[in-house]
Amino acid sequence: RPILFDDNIRPLMFDFMAKRINVQLERLKQVNPNAFMFVDEPGLQFIFSALSGYDSARARTDLEYFFSMIQRPRGIHLCGNPDWDFLLNLDLDILSLDIYQNGEVFSSYAPSIKRFLDRGGILSWGIVPTNVEPFEAETLDSLKTRLISVWDFLDQKGIDKEFLVSRSLLSPATCCLVNPDGEKTVEKAFGVVTELSRRLREEFRCG
Repeated sequence: RPILFDDNIRPLMFDFMAKRINVQLERLKQVNPNAFMFVDEPGLQFIFSALSGYDSARARTDLEYFFSMIQRPRGIHLCGNPDWDFLLNLDLDILSLDIYQNGEVFSSYAPSIKRFLDRGGILSWGIVPTNVEPFEAETLDSLKTRLISVWDFLDQKGIDKEFLVSRSLLSPATCCLVNPDGEKTVEKAFGVVTELSRRLREEFRCG
């Protein structure tokens, strides 16, 4: 039985994880004072299923307790497609997601996205695929078009596009641990992120 369901052990697990995160963050800040930490939590895609036995009320209480122990800014990264309403209403500073695969679903949560941004949240748009086949099938222009189409849709739903861009970061879509070429495509993806960011900054006249 996973320790997540053990009421005695679960708080100890959260304490341990939070301490590890804060130690890593302090080390990163010695290199870059602007460093922050993402918690990569793929399990959030599944915990609300009928089979998990882990309801949203317990998850919210546990996650808020966990994040209360982590230095700000703090965020979650997910490659999957969880309950976005739940995540967007947590006390997070940054939400990182795979918008390359989940753009249509995520953008349907416009009211929650707007509330998240209005209270100071930042979205990290994972638009550049890191798996070999989808990466090779895309270009800078196609990825830019794909991302802006999501932004245009949200603009039509009442989220001012310039404001949205001002609350945005770009990132690769996923971590990708299984490419046949090792880290090569992932490194290329980071290069594409950098160039795409430059082009979008020019287009939207960001600083």
